[in-house]
Amino acid sequence: MTKINPTQGVKFLVLWRKRRPRRIPQCQPDGWEVYVKDSITSNKSTKYTIDDVAPTNEALSGRGGLSLFVRYLTGIALFAHLDRLFGSLRKSSKGESISEIFKQIFCFFVDGTSRHLVYFDQLSEDTGYAQTIETPTDAMLSSHAVKRFFGSFWWPRIYLFRRLLQKLFIWRLKLEKPEAVVLGIDVMVMDNDEAPKQHGARPTYKRVKGFAPLQMTWGRFIIDAVFRSGDKHSNHSDTVQKMVEHVVRQIRKHYRADIPVVIRCDSGFFDQKVFNCFEALGIGYICAGRLVSDLKGFAETAPQEGWKIYQEKRTVWEYVEFGDRRGEWKRFRRGDLLPQSK
Repeated sequence: MTKINPTQGVKFLVLWRKRRPRRIPQCQPDGWEVYVKDSITSNKSTKYTIDDVAPTNEALSGRGGLSLFVRYLTGIALFAHLDRLFGSLRKSSKGESISEIFKQIFCFFVDGTSRHLVYFDQLSEDTGYAQTIETPTDAMLSSHAVKRFFGSFWWPRIYLFRRLLQKLFIWRLKLEKPEAVVLGIDVMVMDNDEAPKQHGARPTYKRVKGFAPLQMTWGRFIIDAVFRSGDKHSNHSDTVQKMVEHVVRQIRKHYRADIPVVIRCDSGFFDQKVFNCFEALGIGYICAGRLVSDLKGFAETAPQEGWKIYQEKRTVWEYVEFGDRRGEWKRFRRGDLLPQSK
């Protein structure tokens, strides 16, 4: 390979896989070579040459992660569970398998280029995309096939997704083996204002029409979810209690019976019936509360020696502990008042 003089101008570098064995400098990755097209280039017999360089709107790395994502789904044996849970959706052997349909839908969501199902028609003609997700071109789904697949779901089958999420959660627990399980509960508002058809959409507390599914998380993973309309409050009905009871039962049955479990939630779940459920299950909970007028008065009259300091890196919190019993509560519960940070 010709040695490049750093004082000479290099127009551009081109990277491609070599066709025959050749001596590679140690500074380059194994199996690759760098070719320089300039007046100093001596290899004139190269089959591939560059005629021009121009701007482009295409990104070579935009879908590079989809191939790894597909390998990950295959590696954790997710498709076998999908076939077992949703195999009855396939009415004929002529169409694509359930695992193949789910794979293309998952890649569509992860890609995020478009949120419209008609985009599947464009993807079905994209050979590069099909190769990226390791699917034959003739097996790519159309938008009509995806709509028919979604239309075949109803509530009992939707519940199967919750089983799948919880199976993955227990599997990850057994892999990581934590000494305590810290779970989070929250509502995720889904904005559906721009949709021309808003079947089931209701006004949410964020002043948009949409949905407000209840979600339980463990770290960065969603381990359970209940789809609800946007007008449902955080602790609407007994959905929260049933979700917590079911997940805690799964943890103690399939992981460890003596594992400490802690629930974290915001002020939307500040309700005695929710706390009673947590206490009956014997789990810990941390819930944000509302700073009502009587608590403000308590903070103003609390003695200075009762205040303590908690520091997290550069943030310093002053707090005071107290026992609180709201209007109809039958017992006191511990509270920490944190008025400000420094």
